[in-house]
Amino acid sequence: MKKTMAFLESYFFDIFALQIKILPWKKGNELPFFLENSYDFYELSLFGYSCLLMEPKENLEVTPATARKHWEQVQKKWKGLCIYTQPTITAYNRKRLIEHRVPFIIPGNQMYLPDLGIDLHEYFRKSNSQSIESFSPATQTVIIYALFHSLKEGLTPSELAQKLDYTLMTMSRAFDELQGANLGEVIRQGKERRWYFRDGRHALWQQAKPFLKSPVKKCTWLIHKQKLTVAGLSALSHFSHLNEPLLPVFSIGPAQWKALIKSGVKEVPSSEGAAMELEIWSYNPNLFAKDGLVDLFSLYLSLKEIKDERIEAALEEMMEKIE
Repeated sequence: MKKTMAFLESYFFDIFALQIKILPWKKGNELPFFLENSYDFYELSLFGYSCLLMEPKENLEVTPATARKHWEQVQKKWKGLCIYTQPTITAYNRKRLIEHRVPFIIPGNQMYLPDLGIDLHEYFRKSNSQSIESFSPATQTVIIYALFHSLKEGLTPSELAQKLDYTLMTMSRAFDELQGANLGEVIRQGKERRWYFRDGRHALWQQAKPFLKSPVKKCTWLIHKQKLTVAGLSALSHFSHLNEPLLPVFSIGPAQWKALIKSGVKEVPSSEGAAMELEIWSYNPNLFAKDGLVDLFSLYLSLKEIKDERIEAALEEMMEKIE
């Protein structure tokens, strides 16, 4: 049985002190093949009602409108209450499920069961009215770190502070932003919070993308080459069929840039006579660099606003390799 079901059992106990037993539904093979192939089904008894849970299979993305259509078809085969469930959900999709009148349970987030008179909202979450338009550099590094690592056990501010070289306070603020953006779920466990994103890395990238921005704060040119992390079009040429630029492009983090300036490195006002182009990033590109190249997610963000068909095609080629 999936971890989501175990989480649901503890969720009901935490809220209602109700011990429930969730079991796999053995008659799922009586449904149309596409439903059996798209969802896992479980049955349980809740307040005297026979309930059937339908959970999308791992890595399956279901829109609220599609969930409504599928829920209606399953409900016709079930005499009790059919309930849609998934580990996490965005605020927008949660609103759309309610508009479509689909009963649902997102453990640790919301339980919407109008037939039972239950609508428990943000049970474990703190109220956060802050409107998040874009993530801070620190929060963006958390996202990129998560894209390269497993999130099954969740991440804590103290773990990330050590791995990403930020203060604990900065990582705590990053968790506030993640919570404010309704990205995944932040659950307090004892004295520490833990961030989970249970929908997989592809879904994380798609849901986080609107909040992510280019890491490039400034571009400059240097007279002498420095041994730094390859970035920009130079890096993109390594990941695609794009030709290398005439002037090599490198990147550097804010702290490293200050140290470089103190060492006496000279900037020039244009590419004329320069040996390299240098991007000063809002976070250290070496955090996720591999083989001397910046990571693909940051590279995509640094170039996505350039309106050039060749570059757009090269970025698409690069991201297809990731997926």
